[in-house]
Amino acid sequence: MQNFDTMVTEHLAAIPDQMTAMLSEKFKRDTVVAIEHMLPSACVAELHSQASRLLQESATRRDLELEVTGGTPRNYLSVGREAIHAERGAITQFFECDAIRDYLSKITGEPMHRVPYEPEEYIINSQEKSGDTHGWHWDDYTFALIWVVEAPGVMNGGRVEYIADTTWDKADPKSCLEQYIRSREIHSRYVRPGTCYLMRANTTLHRVAPLTGDTRRTVIVFTYASEADLRDGSISHETMEEIYSPELTAA
Repeated sequence: MQNFDTMVTEHLAAIPDQMTAMLSEKFKRDTVVAIEHMLPSACVAELHSQASRLLQESATRRDLELEVTGGTPRNYLSVGREAIHAERGAITQFFECDAIRDYLSKITGEPMHRVPYEPEEYIINSQEKSGDTHGWHWDDYTFALIWVVEAPGVMNGGRVEYIADTTWDKADPKSCLEQYIRSREIHSRYVRPGTCYLMRANTTLHRVAPLTGDTRRTVIVFTYASEADLRDGSISHETMEEIYSPELTAA
């Protein structure tokens, strides 16, 4: 999309400082915050158009359970980063836009960086039928920005559920997960299409609740690193490698 950066930069510059400060306070308190004003409408349309088309042309069905997150399920259509990046379209432009990253950094209160692992930069996920879910998990890197392209009705599942301030015990993920679910409050949030939510995803245990009807929830997931992530040599990518192993092997 021509002029993507210019349009977004001007749009973000016009957002009142008071609104950004309010979002920052919510993020610090809840570790998740919905953002409804992120892009001008023309850029939103380009994101949605590219995501919908790539789902038709390049998606792979994923149905598996991941031991590294305690045996939780993944049931959805997905398009990996390489197929998206090959087009150099709106999704890639969003991820590479300095103005977006700078604005999100104001909300988080710390610098956000491009992740040092390309397969996690951005992906498209779509739950498409009853029972589809993105099960409980943590992310490898600190920040995730999830753009909602399509969402089911508020009574048809697909809500974001999360438990803040948790630690991923990779040595015993199942017991760790079960303990948090038993003992901690689970928050739930509906995010409407055309908006997004920002999450501190490496310490927020989260999932997408199963769909309860034949509907659809489509998102674009953008991943960003903190400065601590860039210095952390222990970060590994078992989840991504298991889900996307055919594509990563081919690459």
